[in-house]
Amino acid sequence: MRALLLAAALALSPPALAGPNDPWTIDPAKSRIAFGAEQIGKLIAGRIGSWTGTIVLDPENLAAARIDIRMDMRSTTTGARDVDDMLLGKDFLDVARSPEARFSSESVTRGSGDSYQARGKLTIRDVTREVTLPFTLRIENGQASARGNLGIKRLDYGVGRNEWAATGYVANEVAIDITVTASRP
Repeated sequence: MRALLLAAALALSPPALAGPNDPWTIDPAKSRIAFGAEQIGKLIAGRIGSWTGTIVLDPENLAAARIDIRMDMRSTTTGARDVDDMLLGKDFLDVARSPEARFSSESVTRGSGDSYQARGKLTIRDVTREVTLPFTLRIENGQASARGNLGIKRLDYGVGRNEWAATGYVANEVAIDITVTASRP
């Protein structure tokens, strides 16, 4: 009888509050990864429609911080079918062979105010490079809001092969904008 009462009490008790080193729950409706690159003087903008992540970040314990974002590159879209077909194809992202890109932090440091930097590795098309992602972070009432911008060179990751390896038509520089809204219980 005591075992039944204990089991019932545990089942009905409220869930434990998240600790400072527990992962944040990302709100996909309010979060996005977008990118932009110049093509013949015009900005081509797009987004990665499907991605997941684990974010452990407490400003009071940055030594335990961990950011791991996995992006389904097959969900990359600019909204223009011909551009998307080219972008997903073998000369650019080659999603048939490299369907996932990943950012994994190695350290997070704080700057002034609400500015931070995540140093880590970015893998695109099975090429991994060290990057530093500057971002801002605000935490209020268990809700976190982060924004970051990262500039990369597409050719460093093998994005743009054959005739697309030249930068006269499509610029080498790609701007990546990240917006994350996450919460904790």
